[in-house]
Amino acid sequence: MQQIADRMEQIPFSSIRTIFERVHRLECEGTSIIHLEIGRPDFDTPEHIKRAGYRAIDDGHVHYTSNYGILPLRQAIAHKLAYDNHLDFDPKTEIIVTAGVSEGIMMTMLALLNPGDEVLIPEPVLPCYVMAAQMAGAVPIIVPVHAHNGYQPALVDLVSKLSVKTKMLVVNTPGNPSGVVLHESTLRYLANFSINNNLLVMADEIYEKLIYDDRQHISIASLPGMRPRTITLNGFSKSYAMTGWRLGYVAADAHLIQALVRIHQYSVVCANSFAQWGGIAALEGPQTCVQTMVAELNRRRLLMTSYLQDIPGLTYQHPQGAMYVYANVSGLSQSAYQLADDLLEQAHIAVVPWDQQHIRIAYGNSYENLKEALDRIGHFFAADLVC
Repeated sequence: MQQIADRMEQIPFSSIRTIFERVHRLECEGTSIIHLEIGRPDFDTPEHIKRAGYRAIDDGHVHYTSNYGILPLRQAIAHKLAYDNHLDFDPKTEIIVTAGVSEGIMMTMLALLNPGDEVLIPEPVLPCYVMAAQMAGAVPIIVPVHAHNGYQPALVDLVSKLSVKTKMLVVNTPGNPSGVVLHESTLRYLANFSINNNLLVMADEIYEKLIYDDRQHISIASLPGMRPRTITLNGFSKSYAMTGWRLGYVAADAHLIQALVRIHQYSVVCANSFAQWGGIAALEGPQTCVQTMVAELNRRRLLMTSYLQDIPGLTYQHPQGAMYVYANVSGLSQSAYQLADDLLEQAHIAVVPWDQQHIRIAYGNSYENLKEALDRIGHFFAADLVC
């Protein structure tokens, strides 16, 4: 019998997807579950974007595109980056359209890291950064980021993890799962740290438009000295409710793009052809759809936090961006994994156990469903305390 590759022994199944598949099985058995586990807006893709996709199919845009993506979309992305992020990229040589940000993460790690290179990854963080580094043969170095510091990475912690093998730093803002928006001061010392230690920076900015309380998103690549060393990842999934379209992009200096596109062309080849025309409509069309969605997500965020603050033993980071509450449940249970199981089985609420102490609660569900879910959570903990 053939054996699987040794590297797969170090690659566990995603806890997010494990919960998702378990919920799917329960639903197939007739159980009604309220979904607070998946990081996707529950909104439909805006109509003008869908129409652009339909037209692209009708017009015959159903074949391979350039490995880099269609030029009109790359031009629209370049314009967006200039206008929103103060970044100047050549759409012909410095932008690749990808099959979502997930592909961008993987191809960045594969193209730019050698076996044994170390990647600094502030945690809590999406597990795919760690797994992508491992699959590239690199070594993920976890840098703890603390609640008492508002989940802003501390320079002293980064320095303590630095070695002669360090090649890359991962920056994710707004953050998943923390919902934290990195301060300008934080980004400036991360930039100086990267420059002083000759590090590449992979900046995941997929949640940049999902931001609240007049916070400001700043692209680290826009800071002095950072553009040549930063790989900026972004996409359409979150801001435009296009998760199933699998459409993202990478922007970086031309010499880095030449490495990245070779991974892309030998794996994905190109992003979905007609989805790319939808991407143009997203960037060049009216942005009221984004504003409406963010306003509703903010309403849900305030509902969620107003309920959770009254649960004794539960603490959380007040989300400033993205669409999650990152909650410490160590005052309620010895195991967040067991607590998530109990919530699913007894309250029919799906949340993600992030580690032994924390769960991630997504508010990408309707306001009405969130109210019902929070009522169930309140009853669950009340009953548990009585018992």
